[in-house]
Order: sequence, then C-alpha cells, then structure tokens
Amino acid sequence: QRLATSTLGFMRDEAVRVCVRCCPGRAQVPSIKVSGKTFELQRPKTTLTKKIGFDEVYSSASDGCICDGFLSPAIRSAVSAGEHITAMSFGASQTGKTTTMCEATKAAVSDVFAILEGPQGDEHMVTISALLSAITPPAQSHMTGRQICHEVLLDALLPHGGDAEYRGGLHVREHPRTGFFVEGLTTVVAATEAEALQYVQNAMTHFELEKQRCGSGGGAPLRVHSLVTIKVWRRKADGTEVVSEVQLLDLAGWQRAGSSSGNNTKAANRVDKVSKGKPAAAANGPAFEDLVIKAVMRVCDSLEQKMSHIPYRDSKLTRLLCNALGGKGLCLLALHVGLDSYEETEAMLQFGKRVSAIRNSVCENSINYASLQASNGERIRHLCKALGRNPEGLKTGGMAMSMASTDEEVELRDLVAECESLASLSQQWENTQRASQRFKSGEDMGPRLDRKPVRAHISEAPQAAEVAVQRPRAPRAEAGNKSGYEVPMEGGAEGAGACNEMSQHSDISATSCNEMSDIGNKLAQLQLGRKGSRLRPMS
Repeated sequence: QRLATSTLGFMRDEAVRVCVRCCPGRAQVPSIKVSGKTFELQRPKTTLTKKIGFDEVYSSASDGCICDGFLSPAIRSAVSAGEHITAMSFGASQTGKTTTMCEATKAAVSDVFAILEGPQGDEHMVTISALLSAITPPAQSHMTGRQICHEVLLDALLPHGGDAEYRGGLHVREHPRTGFFVEGLTTVVAATEAEALQYVQNAMTHFELEKQRCGSGGGAPLRVHSLVTIKVWRRKADGTEVVSEVQLLDLAGWQRAGSSSGNNTKAANRVDKVSKGKPAAAANGPAFEDLVIKAVMRVCDSLEQKMSHIPYRDSKLTRLLCNALGGKGLCLLALHVGLDSYEETEAMLQFGKRVSAIRNSVCENSINYASLQASNGERIRHLCKALGRNPEGLKTGGMAMSMASTDEEVELRDLVAECESLASLSQQWENTQRASQRFKSGEDMGPRLDRKPVRAHISEAPQAAEVAVQRPRAPRAEAGNKSGYEVPMEGGAEGAGACNEMSQHSDISATSCNEMSDIGNKLAQLQLGRKGSRLRPMS
C-alpha cells in the first residue's frame, strides 16, 4: 500500500474516447446517414431506426485529419502529465486503419520530442520498441484432435526473417511491480527525432513484409497485428522518475462471422489446399478465427458489463493492453467503418458504443526509489531491534518462514523483499541504455528468440552440408563392437551392424553406451522362449 501510494499520484476517472472515421471511396448505403457526430441507422425493409453518437466523426476529407484533431492533442497532454496512453485502430478490412496508425505513429514521435525540447530541465530518455503479433495457420492438437491457431510475438526491430519459420515467439511475463512485459524484446534509445523516426520506419517496413506473407502457405501467418511503443523516461532533480508510455496498436481487419469476403477467406482456402486435401474446418469456422480480436472484444464486453473477472490472459496482446482497457492509462479508439454494408457498420458502431462505456483510473506514473528505500530501511531497523536481529546484510534467501512465524517476522521479510525489488528497478534506466548501446554497435546478442535460422539447401551450401554430416564418432568400447552394446548370440551380426551404423551418426559417450548395454542385456534375458531375438539400438 505504501508503494502504491508513492508510485501513483492523484487518480481521475476517464472514459475511453472513441472516434469514427468513414472510409472514403465506398458507396454509402441509403439506410445509413451521418449527421455531425451522430449516425442514424434504419434497418432494411423496416421502419426501425436508431441513433449512435461518438466523440468525433470524420465522414469526409473536409472534417480534417484524425491525427491532428483527435490523437495528437491527447498524446501531448498525456506525455506532459506522465501518464500512459494507448491509441488503437479497429475496423473492417480495407478501411484505412494501417494508414491512420502510420500517420499517428510518426506524429506521436514528433509530439514527444517537441514536449521534451521545452524548458523543463529534467534528464530524459526516449525508447522505441516494436512488436508484431502473428496468427499462425491451424495445427492439430495432440490432445483434443482439433485444429487450433496460435499467437506468435515477433520482434519488429530485428531484421525481417523472410520465409524463416517461427521458433515459438517471444513470451509475455508479469512483474509484481511493473505488470506485464515482453521478455527479450529489443528496446532502443533514440537521442533525436530523426533517429526515432528511422527506427519506426524500419519497424513499419517489417510489418508490411510480414503482412505480405499472410495466407501464402508454408508456415506463413494468417493475420498480423502491429504494436509500436514509445516510452518517455524523465528523472527530476530530487530523484523522482516519471515514465509515460505511448502505445500505438494497429489491429488486423475485423470480419463479421458468416461473411465470405476479405483476406481471411483467401488465407483459409490456401491453408485447406496444403492440408492433404482434407480441409481443417470451414473457411470462416473456429479454426480461422482471430485469437487477438476475439480476446480484445471479450475484454471490452466484460469491462462494459462490469464483470468480476476480466479475461486479459486470453491473448498475449490483451495482457499488454491491460493499462489501456480498464487500467490506469488513457485509451483512444479510432473506429473505421466502410458504410457500404449495413450489418458490418451496425456491428462496428455498436462495439464502439460499448467501448466508450469503459472507465479507466488515470494517474501519473512516478516513483522515488531513494525515498521508498529510506522509509523501508527505517522500518526494517525498528523490526530488527524488536526481534533482536542484525539489520545489516539481510537477504530474503536467508529468512525462512514457517507456520510459527510471527507477524513481525513476516513483515520484516516482505520489507526486505520490497527493498531488493526497488534496488533492481532503480537500475532499469542504466540497463536500458547499455542494452541499446549493444544493439546499435551490432554486438552479437545470440540467436533470435522468435525465429528459427534459415537453413541453406545442400545444393546451395555443399561445404556447410559436408561439415554437418561429418559429426564426431563416439569412443569405441571394444574393437569388435563400436557402440558398446552387448548383442545377443542369435541374430547378433545384424544387431551389431545396426549398432555400428548408429554409433557413426550419434554422439554417444563410452560410459552411456556401457550403461545402455546393461539395460539391453536385461531386456534380452526377459525375452525367454523367443529364438532369434535381437536388441535394437535405443536412441
């Protein structure tokens, strides 16, 4: 409670702000009318009408740019106040979502550096990270037998892997103090606006290359979502650190269940062709549903209905959005509609209205590590004096708790653990700078965690293939038996040949071979009454 009081400032209740952008160049359905900031819908073949209003509506080019009028003012205000803010684009396919978020991302970089150039006098640092969430083709589960899609997180600041297969992606972890984070994600420090824009442009290029792979088969993704995070660090003269995080999320195109248009059906048809002639499911069945979009809509519906459990863990991306959806940050939703389909437009507008009912507790994210450690240290010394312990050199690893432990001992252990956590978090600024410096200098960071290396074909790299085949042989236990197995008397020649062949292509030590030979002798003795039995090599 003391850490929460010191970390979070004054909280205020804010609703999610929703604006609607109508896609230009599409024929508008007569049953949909736009009047100012209100949509009037009349259900076809009936006289039933409904009106849905929003914060901002951009129905034509004369209404201005969505970035200048809606996104940029809120981002500048949040960064100046040290608050988290998330801008999301959501809507049907081919409605201009990606174009909006590209412009918003570049505008956010310019806004951040414009604020930091003001007369503040505090030490500051700006970091850039880019994440790509790919929905893989369905694979059959060994437990249920159903076709299941998976969500894979990729690092968009690293070079694009081309047609390289996914290794399993990056993992989302949860820190007890700072919340969810992506383990192993590249975070680079940008000293100038031009440098930050260069990293953002590289990430957008990788986003586009991965989207072009969608539905091409051979392990290519079905859908792709992109997330760019701009984090602003400021350190005041008294040691207080203020961190403001700007997330810009571009969700893939939403498709109404039962419809048969868009890139989803094309991707599903390609997947059906490569599944040995047996389609996994219908083109729009559960196997091809987007896990991320379903999770985002489930979270929004749960928050709008004020349910006790919010399913943030249904998706990796929704875990990273917990501050924006019902958390302690601002959220801006740019809803994109086409106005050429009544059912699609009605579904989008109703979803936007539900999202606008979500309330967030927005606050400044600041912490003074030295002040917290000093107050905790004073309490630790008081408890140690009461318990008769030496406060110097206390570590949680040497403080064993039991059912007989008193409340003072438990409190002492918790305070020591809190001080250790604060000491680690206080070094996060310097650790981020060192990691960014290694990335910029091209230092070898080890194998990628999100993609497998592209393996060259034997015809393309004969030397590499030859080296791969010539693996070291295991030491021979006996002159007549290379593997160290004791082969039974009957059928022994064939078994010894198999063992010799196995030893040439495996790295088995002499000790392990002798241990396996004892196991083989016991198995051979159990085969009583069977003639010609032989021991097969065990891998």
